[in-house]
Amino acid sequence: MLSKKIGIDLGTSTVVVYVKGEGVVVNEPAVMATDEKGARVLAVGRAASELLGRGGKARAVRPVLDGNGVDYDVAGAMVHHLIGRIVGRQRIFRPDVMLSVAPMVTGVERRAVLEATIHAGAKTAYLIDKPMAAAMGARVSVATTDGITVVNLGAGATEVAAIALGEILAMESIRVGGEAFDRAIEAAIEKQHGVRLMPSEAERLKLELGSATTPAAETGLEVSALGEGGRRTAVRVTAGEVLAAIQEPLSAIGACLQRVLAQVPEARRASINRNGAVLTGGGAQLPGIAGFLGVRSGVPTRVARDPQSCVAVGTGMALDNLQVIRRGQHYIT
Repeated sequence: MLSKKIGIDLGTSTVVVYVKGEGVVVNEPAVMATDEKGARVLAVGRAASELLGRGGKARAVRPVLDGNGVDYDVAGAMVHHLIGRIVGRQRIFRPDVMLSVAPMVTGVERRAVLEATIHAGAKTAYLIDKPMAAAMGARVSVATTDGITVVNLGAGATEVAAIALGEILAMESIRVGGEAFDRAIEAAIEKQHGVRLMPSEAERLKLELGSATTPAAETGLEVSALGEGGRRTAVRVTAGEVLAAIQEPLSAIGACLQRVLAQVPEARRASINRNGAVLTGGGAQLPGIAGFLGVRSGVPTRVARDPQSCVAVGTGMALDNLQVIRRGQHYIT
């Protein structure tokens, strides 16, 4: 009873940690700052971002690369830090830990992540595919639902899965996420205005002006950029320009959803189409994306409540539903 149950979503850009009975206790950048040789951890999460932002010789390392690949050493070190932060000095009561992983992570990689989690101080360690965790965190009764599709829009990747009766019927992961939107905005502004956006300005444009559908009013934002000869300048960007810039990654996500729906067995197609899709992950907060994907897919689409926390919350809930997780052939625990 004294052991905590912890769910961890190690994402490309963010780490979110859920503790049973406490809720989400960590929502910070998924980055660690180490010394130049990578031998000593200087800071983790928000503290690491602040340290790296001050310049100097600190080195940034991340546990997840491009949405799929996992650096086991970095993941283990980050999980060790997170467990220590949550459990404190009472390591005698080692926690049960469930981590989410990208669907395309291999069996060898999964085993390495499990071992790293045990070495980090977990009493027991389990893995769950991100789409299944996302569905559970979105309060979908995965064991009994006759069919639903989850679209988890992360920073480095988007995972789409059709789920029925605790099993994944069809699934696909593409390396298109929030960071792809940022890169598309950077490229478009450089082409149209002949300037290079300063770091984080593309993300700022996405967050403040971004929309998957035509905005009701044409608004704009002045952002910092580098012009000719590397000279600092300001450029005004409109919401219409941002919308045009992100059409390619939006279309890629829509096409992925269409492909997964087309792979659903005929016996489940009616229920999947009827129940539609639920959107999770940070990218689900892009205004208009539910409507965009609904039109592209032809199924009702909605955004989950608190979408960015769904995967972490689902990992924590999964610790109380191991029999459900073990039912599907796509999960390793």
